[in-house]
Amino acid sequence: MIQQLPAQVIFGGTYDPVHHGHLRSALELAEALEVNQVDLIPSRDPVHRTGTDAPAIDRLQMLERATASESRLVINRIELDAERESYTLFTLQELRAQIGPNTALILVVGMDAFQGLESWKGWGSLLDYAHLLVLKRPGYQPHFSDRLHKLYQQCSAPMLEELRQSPAGKICLFEQTPLEVSATQVRKLIAAGGSPRYLIPDAVWDYIQEKELYGFQRTETD
Repeated sequence: MIQQLPAQVIFGGTYDPVHHGHLRSALELAEALEVNQVDLIPSRDPVHRTGTDAPAIDRLQMLERATASESRLVINRIELDAERESYTLFTLQELRAQIGPNTALILVVGMDAFQGLESWKGWGSLLDYAHLLVLKRPGYQPHFSDRLHKLYQQCSAPMLEELRQSPAGKICLFEQTPLEVSATQVRKLIAAGGSPRYLIPDAVWDYIQEKELYGFQRTETD
């Protein structure tokens, strides 16, 4: 039996706002990879977006409320505290320096993000520092560019446990429970005067109302 390395699993995003899709995926990964925690890394200055709808401090507060009762989901402030843009490559380099060469570093990304990987800064070097665990909807057949397809063929890890057998360098597709929730959907719903309850944790919805985020407007009955 091949020895399993200790692992640090990181799940980055804007979390604008955090929703049940984020949380359920992270929890499933903790169980599937048999790790005690998954680090949720909110970005301070997302490079691939023109900006966030909520300031970093509010996104952090919502994430803290959402994870307060789940010890396996841990907030990592590495990008919030860094005095730089939130490039994933820099984050992986800093984390690798922290954990050393003998721990598996597993970066979780969505399929849409993976399909756009060639637009990331230093994308060809990401696997020097970490594995990529790509979240995939059951039955979905992804379409990769020629270069991305070649990279996937060279680095594919068919079995999830392979990510715990080396520090970096593999790509694994992981089928997740299909919760069709997106932060964009939640923001639009709130801006239109609707309720996002059951799409996001109640504590997050309470915070959004308290801070009047995403276009929420109080009525006389609130």
